[in-house]
Amino acid sequence: MIWNRGETIGRGGFGLVSIANVQQQSCDQFPHVIAVKTAKVSASDSLVKEKKLLDVFNGCPSILHCFGEDVTTEEGEELYNIMLEYAAGGCLADRTIGKGLPENIVRQYTKSMLIALSHVHKLGYVHCDIKPHNVLLVVDSLRSRKKGVGEIAKLADFGSAKKIKDDEDNKEFRGTVLDAAPESIIHQEYQPESDIWALGCTVLHMITGKSPWKVKKEDKAEDVLFKIGCSEELPKIPRFRRFLRFLILKKCLIKNPKARWTADMLLSHPFVRDFHQQHSHHFSKLFRGCLSMHHLHNRVHVN
Repeated sequence: MIWNRGETIGRGGFGLVSIANVQQQSCDQFPHVIAVKTAKVSASDSLVKEKKLLDVFNGCPSILHCFGEDVTTEEGEELYNIMLEYAAGGCLADRTIGKGLPENIVRQYTKSMLIALSHVHKLGYVHCDIKPHNVLLVVDSLRSRKKGVGEIAKLADFGSAKKIKDDEDNKEFRGTVLDAAPESIIHQEYQPESDIWALGCTVLHMITGKSPWKVKKEDKAEDVLFKIGCSEELPKIPRFRRFLRFLILKKCLIKNPKARWTADMLLSHPFVRDFHQQHSHHFSKLFRGCLSMHHLHNRVHVN
């Protein structure tokens, strides 16, 4: 791939993310615009690890796609780069600032995240940092856009991921406190169940547009950690007119990790399982209703 670096669109502990244009002769295989994640070669261990993991997870449509890696020399510095799908829709956190998303979008994005987690967990890994900032919105293909899909939610940023059976560094905290599972706060334990708790927090964020935990300015860090990890308190699930639709959160936000549903079990939950089916059923009813009105109009006109 031959590419030219554009503007910087993000920064993190690993380095920076830039938009890049792919030169014309490469465009048969690659999109015209990509995102490039960059670190100094001397400090690229985290990014190299992420590239290896993205290769392991390659093929899942709900995980951000990686096109490859290279090393460039820019302004006298050697830089390590990985080339990724460009998420023109930004991240989920940007989309939900101060407001919740429509139910059909929540269901669509939840299903996509569950497909990604099912894939990651089956391959023996835990993401460890599921949160709205790490769910990116990629513009779908023209064919899908015509069907009204628009954007696909894709799981990204595997810098904190670990193998399920790798316990040698369990004492190191990973992820983000307000989305972390109780067992991650107390014991620094990271298993698939921990991702499911964080998924529940992310779904709740999509519904309300707010953090799953209410934190006041005067709250001390240890108080927040105690509330999440040690108390019996749970993130508050708002009551909706169609509250039964959101019972999926009751399967994720459970203090006992062994009582939480797995990603595969959640994919069978009506909240995501019946998403396309219900929309098709609604369209069929609407279509039949239009036909009935049409026939009624014709009958009245004839009479």
